[in-house]
Amino acid sequence: MQILLLENIAKIGRKGEIVSVAEGYGRNFILKKKLGIIPTAQDIAKYKSNQIKKETTAQEKLSNLQDLQAKLENYELVLQVKANTEGHLFGAIKDTDILEPLNREFGQLLDKSMIKIPSPIKELGQYTISIQLTSNITTKITLYVKAEN
Repeated sequence: MQILLLENIAKIGRKGEIVSVAEGYGRNFILKKKLGIIPTAQDIAKYKSNQIKKETTAQEKLSNLQDLQAKLENYELVLQVKANTEGHLFGAIKDTDILEPLNREFGQLLDKSMIKIPSPIKELGQYTISIQLTSNITTKITLYVKAEN
């Protein structure tokens, strides 16, 4: 039995998907609780067009992220921060401190969860920062932490 889901159902599918379920499950559970409907030819055509739109937007997003990866490759970021004479920072550099200049430079494509630093940076120096754009696309930038004059 084909069902167009109106709500997300665990282990069955997400809202807007057309799924195949057993006759009894479809009639006695999904249709009765109004979690889905039996799709018409018009619903099926609309579903297919939505799938095509989703695939094209996913491809565009992937293309944008690959372009961003190419731009970020070998990128060097310099942060000027307050530090004492021994090179210890007054405070620490966190992922958000790295995110702001990158988003100014490349647009609002990055978010905080993409920047991977093992621990907050508390000393002057050079660091390699990993940026995971997707589960498959990862790049590294070089961060130079220098003292303010």
